[in-house]
Amino acid sequence: MSISTMTKTLFGVDQPAIIADSQSFLQECSKLGFKTANISHINKLPKHSIVFSFSNDAAKRVFELANNTESKKCVFCATQVFDPTLDSALYSLDLLLKSDFEQALIAQRRVLSRLNSNDSFAMTGNGANAQIEIFSHAQPYALISEDIEENFIQSVAEFFEVHYAHMNPKTPSPFSFHGTLEISGILTVLRKPNPTLPSGLKIALRWLSDLISENGATLSVTNNVITSLKTNNDEHVKLLDLAAGHRGLKLTEFAIGVNENIATSINYKTNSQLNEGIRGVHLAIGDGSSGYHIDFLSPEVNVTPTYR
Repeated sequence: MSISTMTKTLFGVDQPAIIADSQSFLQECSKLGFKTANISHINKLPKHSIVFSFSNDAAKRVFELANNTESKKCVFCATQVFDPTLDSALYSLDLLLKSDFEQALIAQRRVLSRLNSNDSFAMTGNGANAQIEIFSHAQPYALISEDIEENFIQSVAEFFEVHYAHMNPKTPSPFSFHGTLEISGILTVLRKPNPTLPSGLKIALRWLSDLISENGATLSVTNNVITSLKTNNDEHVKLLDLAAGHRGLKLTEFAIGVNENIATSINYKTNSQLNEGIRGVHLAIGDGSSGYHIDFLSPEVNVTPTYR
């Protein structure tokens, strides 16, 4: 593994320390040559760090430490809301170290400029046949080089995507999406247990994730509502509706991924936050609280303005 690209872009000449609440993960990172520390054993963050939290308590502690740290540059990986296992964390670290942060920040600026200059786009490539309209009140979320010049603590996902979110159903959606995408993988997030959800959903979604990673799927959307998710001839939209909570099949996110370097290393069976940054697009349903937040990843899709 090499950290040269990350070091140059984010941390200058310094090597970041890896901070976590999993001793087994820290031991593996030490073998790779990293300086490490346990979250519970420090009173402030190192000046430069990569943090993996394996529990909600650890994630809370990270931001307490950040508040106590005057000078900091920190990449934060919330492992606990995806898959808090050693294998998944090491996979995420591997993708992170293979990523070109400089290229991703430049690409985000380019995507942001395109989104701010146009309001209608077509999606092509990888079997996509879809359109999106961006409304005038929409505010894209992006990370550019100016955002990391001074102190920061940023989720790793923010480095690799530009996205629009519609988490509050009482507000108008920032976009209108129609069409079909070929899906290579999904990600699922439930931030804390919800006893009102049907039992067995976690197992069912794990099965669906494995199925899509092996066979692919076709996602159909009409007026921001998922109408179909098919693998071969099997329909899975009822499972999605059960899992997504009170928002049901209504889209809560549209994102453009910019991470080109992970394409040959990605494993869609791993529920890792790093997967969603792959170059292409992804859509999501659910809020992660009343139900699962589910991302549908469609790599190698191009988003092109349609001039009217």
